[in-house]
Amino acid sequence: MSKPTARLTEKFVERADATGMTDAALAAAIGVTRQFYSAVKTGKEQPTIRFMVGAIRAGLADNFADVAEPTECVAA
Repeated sequence: MSKPTARLTEKFVERADATGMTDAALAAAIGVTRQFYSAVKTGKEQPTIRFMVGAIRAGLADNFADVAEPTECVAA
């Protein structure tokens, strides 16, 4: 059985960068730690539902598909 994986979309990264906010400020707006935001941004962690909901509430995306996209599956 494989486990689905996801990464941030290019649209989300561009929108977040366009705000001019620091990673710490973006993380606070989303409701996650700066460390977790950085790990998601660099692909070391996957965006969680909490991350995606926070991004939408912060005005950084309109829906889940604007935040994350699926990647290849890995063995569980």
